Amino acid sequence: MAGLEDFGHEVRQWLAENCPQSMRKPIEDDSDIYWGGRQASFKSDDQRDWFERMAARGWTVPAWSKEYGGGGLGKEEAKVLQQEMRRIKARIPLQSF
Repeated sequence: MAGLEDFGHEVRQWLAENCPQSMRKPIEDDSDIYWGGRQASFKSDDQRDWFERMAARGWTVPAWSKEYGGGGLGKEEAKVLQQEMRRIKARIPLQSF
């Protein structure tokens, strides 16, 4: 359990340092959602930065293996990440169906 607690602390610290304040607000309209794709555009620099920072860690798809661009997190770690994002009201960096 200490491993998950340590991971939670690491996630909290990373989110505090990397999630822009504007990405911690409720979604107001469709332009607040980033869907990705070849011709996708970002509403703001903060939205782009948030996506790029999360993607660099593989946290846009945290449970996928690193081999396929994911974060390589186990179920419990992915749950901790999700809980910590909810705690600060962080937006999902990449929406999917």
